[in-house]
Amino acid sequence: MKAVTFQHTGDPDVLTFAEVPELPVGPHDIRVTVTAAAVNPVDLKTRSGFLDLNLTYPSVPGWDVCGVVAETGAEVTRFTVGDQAIGMIAQPSHRYGTYAEQVTADAGLFAHAPAGLPLEEAAALPLAGLTAVQALAKLTLPPGAPVLVTGAAGAVGRIAVQLLLSAGHPVDALARPTDTEPLRALGAGTVHTRPEDLPEATHTAVVDTAGVAASIRSVADGGQFVAIDDNLQPEPERGITPGKSYVNENGDQLQTLSDLITTSRLTVPVGRRYPLADAARAHQDFAAGGLRGKVLLLP
Repeated sequence: MKAVTFQHTGDPDVLTFAEVPELPVGPHDIRVTVTAAAVNPVDLKTRSGFLDLNLTYPSVPGWDVCGVVAETGAEVTRFTVGDQAIGMIAQPSHRYGTYAEQVTADAGLFAHAPAGLPLEEAAALPLAGLTAVQALAKLTLPPGAPVLVTGAAGAVGRIAVQLLLSAGHPVDALARPTDTEPLRALGAGTVHTRPEDLPEATHTAVVDTAGVAASIRSVADGGQFVAIDDNLQPEPERGITPGKSYVNENGDQLQTLSDLITTSRLTVPVGRRYPLADAARAHQDFAAGGLRGKVLLLP
C-alpha cells in the first residue's frame, strides 16, 4: 500500500509518499480502506522531532482516520465488511499511523461513523473529540458551574464548548477576534480576545486548550484548571492544583461522540483538503497557522 513516510525527523520535506507493506489482520483487528486522515499538531511534533519518541522507521504519521471496513479478524463482532468506521490510532504505539491507504488496528479503537455526515469529514472527530471528552472528565463541576475555555475555536476547544453547553454550563471563551461571532453562535457567552483581559477568579474551572497558563487567573479560589497543551503548567495557587490531560484511545467514547453528531448535538468543522501525497504541503500550511477547520488528507 502507499503511505506517507519519513526515515528521520525534520522539516516537512522529510515526508515522502512510498510503498510500505500492509500489516496482517489479527483476530481482534479490522482493516480500513482510508477515506481521509486528518492533520493534528501531534503529527507535526512527531515529524519534527519535538517529541522525544522511540519511532520505528520508516515511520507513518497520523492519528485520525475514517474509512470503510475491508477486512475483519476472526474475533471481531462490532464491525462487518462495508461498515463505515472512524478511529484514533495513537501513532507512536503502533507500527503505522493513519497517513496511508489502509489502516489495520484493534477493532476496539474504532467506532461506527456518524450518519448524515460525509464520511471524509468524520476524520475531523476522533483525536479532537476524545481529547475534549477526557479533559472534561478530569473536572468535577457542580450543576450550572461556569467554565472558561481557551483556544475555544480550535478543534478541541470548540468541541469542549459544545459539550459543556449541552451539559448546562455557562461557557466563556478566549479566542481570536475573528472567532467571536462563530463562538457566540454556538452559545458561548463572553468571548475574550486577549489573555490580559481575562477576569479574575470568576469561573469554577478553566479548560486550557491553547497553552495559556495565565488563564488560571480566571479560576475561582479552590477551583479547577486542566490543560492539554505541551506548554509549561501554571504553578499551584489559591487552592488550585493545575492538571494535565493526555488523550487515550477509546472506541466506546468515540462512539458516543459519533452518535452526538448523528443526532445534530455536535458539529466539527472541516477546512482544507489535500491529496495524501501532498502531506508535506499540508504540514507546511498547518504550521504557518491561521487555518480554521480540520485539515484533511485524501488518498
